[in-house]
Amino acid sequence: MSNRTKSCRDDDGSGSTGLFVGGFILGGLIVGALGCVYAPQISKAIAGADRKDLMRKLPKFIYDEEKALEKTRKVLAEKIAQLNSAIDDVSSQLKSEDTPNGAALSTDEVEATA
Repeated sequence: MSNRTKSCRDDDGSGSTGLFVGGFILGGLIVGALGCVYAPQISKAIAGADRKDLMRKLPKFIYDEEKALEKTRKVLAEKIAQLNSAIDDVSSQLKSEDTPNGAALSTDEVEATA
């Protein structure tokens, strides 16, 4: 009995390697067959449809993702506009604070006061 146990431990793993390779090949065949079946249908749907029709024909999760992406783009554009507005406001405030009483100083006056 100990010889049998020892022989299992001395196994170099070629059996598990063979199973892995067999599973890899079988999986590749299955995915390849599914690709051959569904690729022509997808190709026809893409070739004969405009963008809106294509979105309706795609699976729902892809269509929902496209809607979410467009919504995110709009929100980001609004945020960018708000940031630009805030930057302009701060910039105009800083410019008005730099010139005392709203009068512009020439470079000669600045050098004379320094």
